[in-house]
Amino acid sequence: MIQRIQSVYLLIAAILMAVTVCSPLAVLLGTPDSFYLFKSIGIFEDAITLSYPTWVVAALSVVSALLSFVVIFLFKKRKVQIKMCYTSIVCIILFYAAFVFYLYAGQTALSAEFSKVEYGLAFPAISLILTVLALSKIKADEKLIQSLNRIR
Repeated sequence: MIQRIQSVYLLIAAILMAVTVCSPLAVLLGTPDSFYLFKSIGIFEDAITLSYPTWVVAALSVVSALLSFVVIFLFKKRKVQIKMCYTSIVCIILFYAAFVFYLYAGQTALSAEFSKVEYGLAFPAISLILTVLALSKIKADEKLIQSLNRIR
């Protein structure tokens, strides 16, 4: 079952969450001549120096990517797959909650204003959608297997 469509969904979701670790998430404006780039691993002044660490955001991103990748190879244990997909969904939701928390905490700590959202913040949302799609396909497979077992 490794060639099933849910494997493709989960692989793309894992890749997107892994790319999120290195992608910029938001831009904060400080003094008129400086800006802060919010990435998963921290808020960087002028995109170079680490000014405010945000390791929880990076950890949630990595955990979600690893969960999505591991689920692909558990195709014989569909119930475990379902539980791990739910865990990945919770990690992605917690990623956004941690992002908002660190955004406000970073603004107050650095005396900066929020400027704009970057493309990296869309990747977890796409990953969330793909994980939900994979979850529905895994549930459909489990339902099919259970119905076949009843016929025997």
